[in-house]
Amino acid sequence: MRKVIIVISGLVIIGLGVWINGMLANSKKEPEKKTQHKVNSVYVETAKNEAVPVTIGTSGSVLAKDRMEIFAEVTGVFESGSKAFKAGTSFPAGSTLIRINDDEFRASVVSQRAAFKNTITAILADIRFDYPNSFSMWNDYLNSIDIEKNLPSLPKAKTDQEAHYITGKNISSTYYSIKNLETRLSKYRITAPYSGVLVSAEVTPGTLVSPGQKLGEFIKPGVYELELNVNSTLKDLLVLGKEVNLTNIDKSKSWVGKVARINPQVNTSSQTVQIFVEVKAKDLNQGEFVEADIDAQDVVNAIEVPRSLLVNNESVYVVENNQLRLLPIKVVYSKENSVIIQGVEDGAKLLSKPFPGAFEGMNVTIIE
Repeated sequence: MRKVIIVISGLVIIGLGVWINGMLANSKKEPEKKTQHKVNSVYVETAKNEAVPVTIGTSGSVLAKDRMEIFAEVTGVFESGSKAFKAGTSFPAGSTLIRINDDEFRASVVSQRAAFKNTITAILADIRFDYPNSFSMWNDYLNSIDIEKNLPSLPKAKTDQEAHYITGKNISSTYYSIKNLETRLSKYRITAPYSGVLVSAEVTPGTLVSPGQKLGEFIKPGVYELELNVNSTLKDLLVLGKEVNLTNIDKSKSWVGKVARINPQVNTSSQTVQIFVEVKAKDLNQGEFVEADIDAQDVVNAIEVPRSLLVNNESVYVVENNQLRLLPIKVVYSKENSVIIQGVEDGAKLLSKPFPGAFEGMNVTIIE
């Protein structure tokens, strides 16, 4: 019995302790939580619009301004000339670049000239009798004909009747037929239109060439053109005559050229326009790859900002009344790390450093 009383008393004491502890815990009041408003600090700069210079960077290969691809227009055996027809050979202006054997065709032309001379001889008696005032003119023309050379120009008839007589004797038609043959005969010999260098040779002496066959390429060194493709949105910034700074790949050489031509047509697939830069340099070579920096027109009423400040490439953040606001802008030109934009008013507080998690309406304080 005594043990039972002791156990019951212990349980009662434990229960009272638990009850008292609960009462004390419930009597404690939780401290009031104070609402905190987080304010973010941002860096800004005061916008000031001005004329921002634009330098367009691009690259390409230079080609001689005066160059020609040489094609055969007649059939024959290619013959060697006074100089070897090989790449790297220089030719002065007027010298023979290519000679194609013309023995057979030349003989045919000489025969036609001789026949024409005989025709003129045959009509002299009629001209002396019917057109005495023109006899000396036609006689002099006959004596001027050399069957080994191109025919001289036909005399001009003094009367309509004389002209009709000459036409009736097929003098005019025969003359122009021979002149056509002479033009074709000249195609057996191709001369250098200017002093230059042969940069490619596709045939060797003894080769039978055919019309339309490429024989080589001839250039005039010293004046080169660089064809560049520039984004069409920048077309209005390009001006004829603008200087262009050129450098080779390893930056060991530099040259200055000028914008010579601008093609207004936009490439439909790449949305670019072609510009052609002319540069005079003795140490440039056909096909050499160069990098170009084009000083285009300045963009007026614009500012340049880091590319990281753009939001969806169409707006930037400004601070108004200690809150962020998205301001729509126009991107005029993009560089590697920055952009030139328009649409920001002078005096606007423009974010100068990107702020992670920024959103329109965010409360901010400006760091001076």
